[in-house]
Amino acid sequence: MSRSLIALLLTLPLVTACAPRGGGGGGGDGDSDGDLLSDSFEIEIGTDPELADTDGDGYTDAEEHFTFFSPRNVEDFPYVGKYARGPLLRGDDWDAVSDDNGWGQGDFSDSWTTEDMHGQEIKLKRFYGQVILVDLAAEWCGPCRAAGETLEEEYQERIDDGFVVLQVVLDGLNPANPPNLERWADDFDLTLPLMDGHDYEIAAHYVPTGGGWGIPNYTILGRDHVIESWYQAGGTANFSLIDSLLDEEPPEVAYQWPENVDDIRDELGVSEGDWVHPFDER
Repeated sequence: MSRSLIALLLTLPLVTACAPRGGGGGGGDGDSDGDLLSDSFEIEIGTDPELADTDGDGYTDAEEHFTFFSPRNVEDFPYVGKYARGPLLRGDDWDAVSDDNGWGQGDFSDSWTTEDMHGQEIKLKRFYGQVILVDLAAEWCGPCRAAGETLEEEYQERIDDGFVVLQVVLDGLNPANPPNLERWADDFDLTLPLMDGHDYEIAAHYVPTGGGWGIPNYTILGRDHVIESWYQAGGTANFSLIDSLLDEEPPEVAYQWPENVDDIRDELGVSEGDWVHPFDER
């Protein structure tokens, strides 16, 4: 379903790229603000040619655009945790491929929004094009702790290929208490995206309705945002499935690049095909 609809995006007038790969396009005149983007290209993407950092978040327009963050949104800037990220489908294109069928194996996954342990906004749809593991855990849960021992290693081995773990910690050391995300991260030396799920709103997407359910449990989304494995409870995540999904090509996404895209990548230290931004926290 979603793969055929995604193919329709190839008819768009913008240059398309296998996320996060890219091609040409854009202007080649002066660069009034010295941010590496030409004035005409900044006008094309809606940034201010007179301001190197249009939204004032500490990152230049080029740094954000080339790592798939919005240079026009002060709340959207390169992740403190340096999570992998690629280009996002435009609103109409997202609507074209999403189907709102619900939550279960074979469904296109709806999105949700929350904050990570650094207070940064996390949107599920922002990881489109990657293989996503959603892990529900709790501090009191012995099997969750056992699974957490190797999770960071598995994450780091695959992050450059476009893999992300979204770990939703439901409870603290007592089920009645919210989790302490800093304590959980310290216990397992985690750098992956951690979220407080004590209100169980995110968890509701990943467990059957009615009756009891167990943790840890895992949901795996393919690069096309389709749920490949839903509600795998207990044990460890299915990394054989994850690796097979990582072998697939990312979907085509329309994204605007300037004509001197390669020169700017060299200046920023960003390579074509990179999923993880290289910038330090500012």
